[in-house]
Amino acid sequence: MEAKDKARLQREITDILQRYQGAGYFPSASVRVFDRHETLAAAWVGDAREDSLFDVASLTKIATATQIFHLIRQGRMTLQTALRSLLPEIEDDPYLRERMRDISLFQLLTHTSTLPAWYPFYSRQGQDFYAVLAYALQHTEPTQGMVYSDLNFMLLGKVIERAYGKPLDRCLQEELVDPLRLGQMTYHPDPGSPVVPSSYGNPIEKQMCRDRGISFAGFRPDSQPVAGQANDGNCFYYFGGVSGHAGIFAHPAAYERLCQFYMTASDPLLIEAQREQPGAPGRGLGFQTGISYPHGCGHTGFTGTGIYFSSACGIGVVSFTNRLFYPEGNSQQTWEFRRALHEAVFALGAERY
Repeated sequence: MEAKDKARLQREITDILQRYQGAGYFPSASVRVFDRHETLAAAWVGDAREDSLFDVASLTKIATATQIFHLIRQGRMTLQTALRSLLPEIEDDPYLRERMRDISLFQLLTHTSTLPAWYPFYSRQGQDFYAVLAYALQHTEPTQGMVYSDLNFMLLGKVIERAYGKPLDRCLQEELVDPLRLGQMTYHPDPGSPVVPSSYGNPIEKQMCRDRGISFAGFRPDSQPVAGQANDGNCFYYFGGVSGHAGIFAHPAAYERLCQFYMTASDPLLIEAQREQPGAPGRGLGFQTGISYPHGCGHTGFTGTGIYFSSACGIGVVSFTNRLFYPEGNSQQTWEFRRALHEAVFALGAERY
């Protein structure tokens, strides 16, 4: 891309960031636009700095899915492998064995597993994961079709730990971050790292528990800025900050490199992961698809993070925000912001290719 085009893109991205920050969509944000091989523009607003890390929330799922793909490519499992054959704890529990008998890795990756969308594992603090899982499933009805569920990726994290024989945080570093040279992506940000705070306490999760008649006395105070600790309640309160569904802190450049890994992939599995899957509307393997991701795919995180890339057009964007970091709790969804950003980036990609 010529220098004048990069300068135009830089102005456009900066304008979008400033406009949506001013409209109260987020206090701080950092955005990077890239093609298959290089960064085309980068901008940040608010308290974000060039080197800031963000709690990426459910973008952790893309890191988890990628590790599963590595295991499949190594021939250690397939998309159709039954989950119970990979986790002896399921096979050993009569209820879980029957309830999860037909669940495959494909179903976990596409959120078609019949598992509930969410359950506060931390409300049964001190109990074994599989005991809480059994309790949650016994008290919820099986879902039908595509239902986005954190439980799917909690279980995929367990699969990764079992396959490699080491904790998930080490798996992330040694099996993904180091081999792909992703840079700053970790479950354990250094205390001195410039981490952008994600929220004040967990008021939304508190309400989710109240709505279900579930009590939990260990929530962080609503007045406490959450920075350097996983925002997600299950990840922080129950899993100690390390889980397959949430918990990663990263610099936007790390997810840029992960997107570029997919954009330059020739492996059929990695290409297929980016496409909508049968019986899973709006879902690839781990990824989201649909109108918010023109000719491509991506994913979002509860804290206000998102990725989008189009391998066909050779263009992508990472947008990290802290949309929840308002003391009054008046947060907004960032769909409109990300759609404006994705459309601007796609227009550039369509123009170039």
